[in-house]
Amino acid sequence: MARRLPRRSDPGFLAPLRHAWQRLSLIFHTPTAATSDSRATLEAQLRANEAIWLRFRQIELDMLNADTLADVVGRLVQELPGHFPSVHAVSLTWIDPECEFEQELLRADPPSAVRAAWLSLPAPDHDIPPLVPVLGQLTPELQRALFPRQREPLRSVAMVPMRLRGVLVGSLNQGSRDPEHFRPDVATDLIEHLAAVTAVCVDNAVNRAHLQRDVLTDALTGVANRRFFERRLQEETDVWRRHGHSLSCLLVDLDHFKQINDRHGHAAGDRALQQVARQLSLGLRSSDVLARYGGEEFVLLLPSTDAVRAREIAERLRMAIARAVTIPGAAPGQSVTVSVGLAWLDASMRAEVPKPPGAWLVSRADEALYRAKTRGRNCVEMAYRSGTVVQPA
Repeated sequence: MARRLPRRSDPGFLAPLRHAWQRLSLIFHTPTAATSDSRATLEAQLRANEAIWLRFRQIELDMLNADTLADVVGRLVQELPGHFPSVHAVSLTWIDPECEFEQELLRADPPSAVRAAWLSLPAPDHDIPPLVPVLGQLTPELQRALFPRQREPLRSVAMVPMRLRGVLVGSLNQGSRDPEHFRPDVATDLIEHLAAVTAVCVDNAVNRAHLQRDVLTDALTGVANRRFFERRLQEETDVWRRHGHSLSCLLVDLDHFKQINDRHGHAAGDRALQQVARQLSLGLRSSDVLARYGGEEFVLLLPSTDAVRAREIAERLRMAIARAVTIPGAAPGQSVTVSVGLAWLDASMRAEVPKPPGAWLVSRADEALYRAKTRGRNCVEMAYRSGTVVQPA
């Protein structure tokens, strides 16, 4: 569940502005000779504080609009030095004993600057993260710990703890080459608020990613589910319609799966499905889609792959499964086999394929799969078109 963000009325959010207004009010009601000069000074300070607050607010809003953990960290790393030129390095330490957050970050293949800014800790390490904000001089040892890829010496640091639901989870760290930039007497209201928002954004991004995977992933095999496949099928057939790029579809069905369940138990059947999914996923490109289509059926969508290449892939996968996938508890040598139905789209078919082309493509692969089953199983069959077997161009 998404965390409720601190409201702007929370204590400390506008503390610098509130204090300035209180002092300004005293000046307005204190008739002295220095009133005019003091008021001008405080008004200038008020405008400066407001400008600082607006910059922090912009960073927070941008993080709130980020979709992924990599986006959250990237915007923080880019915008803090961008809005505040005296900040020369930014990092986040996060207590991450299972490396769950780090893996989520790396899943997006972020730029090196984003990877370098994320520091996972198996547990709190001495004073990292700190329990309270720490501002002051930065030693070379601490710089190596907080900013390991920063080559230029930094002279001052601000380490601000991040908490979620009252639990210390990490720290937001900023380094400056200016030894006076982060002094112990500097107010920390705004950077504490930034750290609080950052913690919520990090947590929300990871929870959102988990939810998306849960919704679009098959729980047993770990591959995509039918909902995800149908979404990608629509996207790829749209590309085929516009550009004519080849698109191939493989329907893969485990042979005699009911017998596996009946003779060896459903646990053995589940294990067989997991092994087949693993074999099907080997060697896939990032653009390819593997999904569990239903029951003992899997589907592969291969963009920019013509029928000749798709058949080669289908035969390779069929043989790999027959070699590698065994039935738990079965006699030695008794392996799992699959039947494969193959259909495809190419540029020459744009005028004749009815809408929606995705449904047409899958139905042709399903017809080919049926023929593979009736032919004797453990084989690959290609789609029919206009009453004859489709011959690849």
